[in-house]
Amino acid sequence: MGFSISFRLLVIYVLGVVLVSTIPRASGANFLATLFHPLGQASHNRFVGRITAGLMTRGHAVTILVADTYSLKGFDKDTAATRILTFKTTTSSSGLNNFAKSMSAIQQNDANMFGMLNLFLDLRDTSLQSCADMFNDRDVMNDLRKQKFDLLLLEMFVPCDALLAEYLKVPFIVMTSSFRFPAFDEDFFNMEIPSSYVPFQSMGALTDEMSFAQRVQNFLERHVIVKLMQYLNIKPYRKIQLEHKIDTTSSIRELTGRAELWLCHIDFALDFPHPTAPNWIMIAGLTVDAGTKPLAQDLEAFVEGSGDHGVIVFSLGSTDMNLLSKEMNEDFAQALSELPQRVLWKFDGLPPRNLGNNTRLMSWLPQRDLLAHPKTKLLIYHGGLAGVYEAMHLQKPMVILPLFGDQPAIAARVAKKGMGVVLSKATLSAEVIKSAILQVLIDPSYKANVEKFGSISKDTIVSPMETAMFWIEHIVNFGGSHLKSRAGELNIITLNSLDVIGFLIGIVLFGLYLDFLILSSCYRCCITRNKTRKSKSD
Repeated sequence: MGFSISFRLLVIYVLGVVLVSTIPRASGANFLATLFHPLGQASHNRFVGRITAGLMTRGHAVTILVADTYSLKGFDKDTAATRILTFKTTTSSSGLNNFAKSMSAIQQNDANMFGMLNLFLDLRDTSLQSCADMFNDRDVMNDLRKQKFDLLLLEMFVPCDALLAEYLKVPFIVMTSSFRFPAFDEDFFNMEIPSSYVPFQSMGALTDEMSFAQRVQNFLERHVIVKLMQYLNIKPYRKIQLEHKIDTTSSIRELTGRAELWLCHIDFALDFPHPTAPNWIMIAGLTVDAGTKPLAQDLEAFVEGSGDHGVIVFSLGSTDMNLLSKEMNEDFAQALSELPQRVLWKFDGLPPRNLGNNTRLMSWLPQRDLLAHPKTKLLIYHGGLAGVYEAMHLQKPMVILPLFGDQPAIAARVAKKGMGVVLSKATLSAEVIKSAILQVLIDPSYKANVEKFGSISKDTIVSPMETAMFWIEHIVNFGGSHLKSRAGELNIITLNSLDVIGFLIGIVLFGLYLDFLILSSCYRCCITRNKTRKSKSD
């Protein structure tokens, strides 16, 4: 009897193993992730690193491809990569530092259009040279071809990503740590985005409620300015495409549009509602740590000593660049010194002359742990998306001073949702700063709104990490063709049904023409009959 039961259990176990083995799995898949951002910013590295670390915990192998001058600040090499592969680049570290200084100067001052264009072209040229160096490093390219990757994970900040994916003949997904990137947006991905209520200004402050003039501005931004910038950005890469014979019959735009999936670090708790696609997946809050750590003893004493007034956290993100001019630092120091709250300011350099006794300068601060502290009342921030979601999830209202890139657009969304107030570099002064801080601290609606939208952002079926892992493994198992619409295969006439509209207008016009002919004939008959009757009567 005992033998019979054991035999049955053995048979059930074997059948179970066979059944499980027939289920498609992505276990042990081989991934390649690229980090091609010219400056190696920590926020981008941290975003990509969270995803690759998640894949490694699930038993996958991840290779990270970077230039030998690339900064991996914010990227955990021990947990986020099986292997880091570097290629030799002719771009020197000093050149990158000079570029970073130029960008810092623009962030400190409101640059004109030509200054922004020059910065954009410098960014393109730096990325272009790095891309050419990568393809010219034969050892690295041979190594990549031998790896037989299952999927590429591309942040798609530069067009080089799409070229690499096609060169290796490996499917890829796109991950963006913001709304969109210069080399990748909704048009590349064949998503229909109406400019009438969806702000397309990544570097602007438009919202989903636009006046006629703003809609004109948004229309021109999307269909003229963005297209021109994309042309200037993509065109030089065509030379690399031809030189290395990378599907020369297709444009780089077409290569980019072959992405199987788009993982976007945004949700509608912050962004404005807009049309989406089945292969556009929201993973907002991915970079927000699940837990917090106790503050260091001296820091805890400083925070607790603030009493009922509480603490203000002032940080401009993870960058080491000096983002504020000396005058701006003095304005902030003066405004903060006049507040009853204590202030923790992430600051590296000579202390401002107007620094108050209530303000403590720190070259680094544990931002999440501080935002989670009940004594923290407010975050002063530059508007980076990761920090904004951190403040939302920990329900702290914000005062935002956008400096560059997508920060004005993010700040506009924070203000529209009533979670904070936005400062402008053009009108910055100690009085304006103090007024904005007091407005957010005194008006309870800001706290209520950040609690509301922060809770909405966190109210998901599964975590952003689990969402990302599911969809990445789904693409490995099944590909992404079943999620793609045919929009990318249609020309502009067919896509917008212009031929159908023209056909229907033609039918209507033909019908009106027939009506005209019939009425004209009737009119002529009536006139002829009247003339005949008149001639007979005469």
